[in-house]
Amino acid sequence: MERSVPSSAAPATRRALALAWVAGMTMSLLPTPARADVEAVSIRFEAAGACPSEAEFLASVRSYTTRWTLVADGTLATRTIHVRVSGGAKTASGKLVVASADGAPSEREIAGPNCVAVSHALGVMVAVAIDPRAGMHDEPETKPDPPPDDPAPPPVIVTPSPVVERPKDVPESRSAPPASPSGHVRVSLDARAEVTTAVIDRALPALGVSMTIEPAGNVSSSWLRAWRPSLGIGLRQSLPSQKALEGGSADFLWTAGHLRACPFRLTIEAVVELSPCVEMNVGRLGASADGFVGAKAASMLWADIGASMWAAVNLSDRVFLSSTVTLMTPLDRRPFTLATGETIARVPPRGFLGGIGVGLRL
Repeated sequence: MERSVPSSAAPATRRALALAWVAGMTMSLLPTPARADVEAVSIRFEAAGACPSEAEFLASVRSYTTRWTLVADGTLATRTIHVRVSGGAKTASGKLVVASADGAPSEREIAGPNCVAVSHALGVMVAVAIDPRAGMHDEPETKPDPPPDDPAPPPVIVTPSPVVERPKDVPESRSAPPASPSGHVRVSLDARAEVTTAVIDRALPALGVSMTIEPAGNVSSSWLRAWRPSLGIGLRQSLPSQKALEGGSADFLWTAGHLRACPFRLTIEAVVELSPCVEMNVGRLGASADGFVGAKAASMLWADIGASMWAAVNLSDRVFLSSTVTLMTPLDRRPFTLATGETIARVPPRGFLGGIGVGLRL
């Protein structure tokens, strides 16, 4: 059976409810142990006369919050709540005692126009003491809209380049070797196997190395680009050569540095390069005899001058085959003789030098 609050007591009832809410919030802020989402609570309710029953009081508390479960008095509970309501003809009073498992009890007393209003106010206080958000509607958790799926990238459209066919009757031209990136000078190195007939009156094998410096294709001077002069320096070393003689033998060794100057260069189809040059070799020619009485080693200063033709066949932009043919004229033609006056070697008035090797452009 429902009990209504008289209309004349409505303002007092509202004041009692407001005080109950404030008191409940105050009690909820007191130091209490950490609680789970659903708290085990022991509630003991005492009332008499026309006051609501314990079941009605518990239903009133549960209408504000459901984050609690009722356990029997004396069992292990997080908190124990004692509610007592007493009423008279014109006024009613209530007392709330909240005791935590490890804290001091907290007490609150209120007064109201009748027992129903006081009981209702105490129900609010108990609900707020259990759950400070009692009576408030939790806003639904809003989740951010998922980001839109990344649109697939547009397809890459590749337009094939038109194929330009080369006329069959037009030969493909080969570009000249690139200019040196270091500046306006191109440097190349080469090594050769050589043989000469201009040193002694027999063929003398030798090894030669040289470095050539010439203007690159990007020089500003038009005559340098057209003539392509070059300057070369190098070294020649003969291999040991033995000449058999009656009663013994003689060994010859030739070492010379050479300098050449080439005033221009001819290029054929960017593959073959020809350079006429003027050369000079300066060094030493030595001889030693074996098997003769009183034989001694002897040497003399060597110098010759001549004209040469240098050729290069380009295998790639950097690698090439090199060759040279030189007509040499010795400047000192003194013969080598033994102590007996016998001549063992003569220097010819002129001779040839030829060689072939491989080179690299830097």
